[in-house]
Amino acid sequence: MARPQNGDSPEELDQLDIPETEEEYNAQEKYVHENFEEKMQSLRGGIRLAKHVLALFRYMTDGAIPWYKKSVVVAALVYFIMPFDAIPDMLPLIGYLDDFGVIAATLAFLGKEIKPYYYTSPAMGNQDEDRVVDDSSA
Repeated sequence: MARPQNGDSPEELDQLDIPETEEEYNAQEKYVHENFEEKMQSLRGGIRLAKHVLALFRYMTDGAIPWYKKSVVVAALVYFIMPFDAIPDMLPLIGYLDDFGVIAATLAFLGKEIKPYYYTSPAMGNQDEDRVVDDSSA
């Protein structure tokens, strides 16, 4: 399993099957594309988590980002989508705790790099109300 290159990884990221080749990445990205919408619809009331997961999905689908940088994100999204993981999603209330941890660890790993992906362009429809704005350019 590939390890993140910029320092120690959070424990949750150690559990991910991070793709080591572009072919592995492409297979996992295809899985995410095929199952993402269904999983998002199952997040009843998880609006905060949904915004984070959508930002990760937008990052993953950005053609300007090389596959090896997106590999941690695709591994996290595969883990998020799979119904049988460390804590099965079917368990009431606690079923998503491990998913929350993986998403939080991935967001922490990406740091400021994920901020632009928290909102959509007006051409794509709804803007997130509490989108992340980078004030460092002012």
